[in-house]
Amino acid sequence: MPLAQPTPTLLSALEASGSLGTWETDLASGTVYPSRRFAEFLGLNAHRAAGGVPLGAVLNSVHEADRERVGALVHEAHRTAGRFEAEFRTLGRGGATHWVAARGQIGPDARGRGLRCRGIVVDLTGTRQPASGHADAQTRVLNQLAETVMAARRMADTLDVSVLHTLLDLLLFEVGRELTKAVRATEGGLH
Repeated sequence: MPLAQPTPTLLSALEASGSLGTWETDLASGTVYPSRRFAEFLGLNAHRAAGGVPLGAVLNSVHEADRERVGALVHEAHRTAGRFEAEFRTLGRGGATHWVAARGQIGPDARGRGLRCRGIVVDLTGTRQPASGHADAQTRVLNQLAETVMAARRMADTLDVSVLHTLLDLLLFEVGRELTKAVRATEGGLH
């Protein structure tokens, strides 16, 4: 069972965005509790995954070209009770590939050893697929993400969960950084 859960209202807001998911990992058991949306990104049955899945099942859902790198980052974060940050592809249902950005923080126990990892994942697929009007589509997706994350951050302000505040702030920073790159690319194409 997860060690703690964000409020149902905040989880509902994150899930409703269609682009955001969350997870919590119990490091002692190696069990990951993905949100419904993150489970979908991973191609896992969301109902079954809600009860927890082994970390190995999550890593097996990472695209084979990214799996070793992501596994090493996960294990390093768990070993050092540090942060986890990565962009990678997942294998969704029906073979659909999703590009995601994941950010997590390890919560240590009294001795400084990793106890749990909580994180947030953003679906970047729409920003990674080339198409006509790609720059405009990318900017639209990033603007929607920024609005969703800002709304989630406002909701999180009512909670006393500092790791959630930090993760949402980091996510907003990353979305802003990507939005800046997209706008610069669009402006560069206009000259």
